[in-house]
Amino acid sequence: MESINISYDISNQEFESARFKSLLNNLKYFLIGRNNQLLSFEEIKKEFKLYKQGYLGIKTVRVDNIAGSLDRYRDFDRYFLPKKVHLQRRWAKIHNLTIRDVILPPVKLYKVGNIYFVFDGNHRVSVSKKTGVKYIDAEVIEFITGAPLTANMDPSEIFVLAERERFLNITKLKENRPDIKIRITASGQYGFLLGQINKLMVQLNENKKIDEKIITFEEASLIWYDNIYLPAIEIIKYYGLLEKFPNRTKTDLYVWINEHKMYLSLKYGREVVIKFAAKDFLFRYSSNPFRRFKLKLINLKYRVIKSLRKNKHIG
Repeated sequence: MESINISYDISNQEFESARFKSLLNNLKYFLIGRNNQLLSFEEIKKEFKLYKQGYLGIKTVRVDNIAGSLDRYRDFDRYFLPKKVHLQRRWAKIHNLTIRDVILPPVKLYKVGNIYFVFDGNHRVSVSKKTGVKYIDAEVIEFITGAPLTANMDPSEIFVLAERERFLNITKLKENRPDIKIRITASGQYGFLLGQINKLMVQLNENKKIDEKIITFEEASLIWYDNIYLPAIEIIKYYGLLEKFPNRTKTDLYVWINEHKMYLSLKYGREVVIKFAAKDFLFRYSSNPFRRFKLKLINLKYRVIKSLRKNKHIG
């Protein structure tokens, strides 16, 4: 009996150690502006519109690949360390059974890409991570997605991937242009591309002859990609902008330059071409980090002015 009590004391101490480490993780991630929370399966399911699933049976799963939970994602941090005091009793019990080599039933997991989400066995996973267990037996159900999800991704990266999947599904560009390499690193920018395509579709349908068929959004997406996006990417390559902004993708720069193009058009009172915008963008922002910050302020100013003019027009 005394040895069992001692082992429970050890388990309670391990819980306190794990919870304190979680508090330190919260502080660290707060300071670097990142999220220390587990991924929510329901949010991922909603963002990626997951519905196809398949039963994979009992598998041996790498514990490091378990990065989310069905309904306990607020109770543990992104390393599956416990955050709440009320978890102690259950957590310490599981830890005590583990150090006494008691065989526990497999946990139950959902698999999405290369990320696993716990829907039964959160405490067992947490104890396994704390004690350094590398692999765990699990009953696995897989939800199908084409997105390359991995457990080491920051949540913001995952949700940008979800935006990309929605963009490709809406435009059907993945089917029509299988080699497409559009990729954005900042959230919300795929909406900018969809706005361009929609504007093009409206213009094409306004200019068509009476007997011509209506151009669909899918068709406008192809025209946009082949005749607007790809030529602009060639201009970006020509001016060496990728080398000047090494942490950004071609599509990031495409969005930036188009926003700069709209700013210049507003400034000069006439439409400017993309080549002029790219050249001016390179001159203004490629060599000076303070000017890059100014770029964000200018684009924000442009959006505010555009919004005010729109509201005035409506009024």
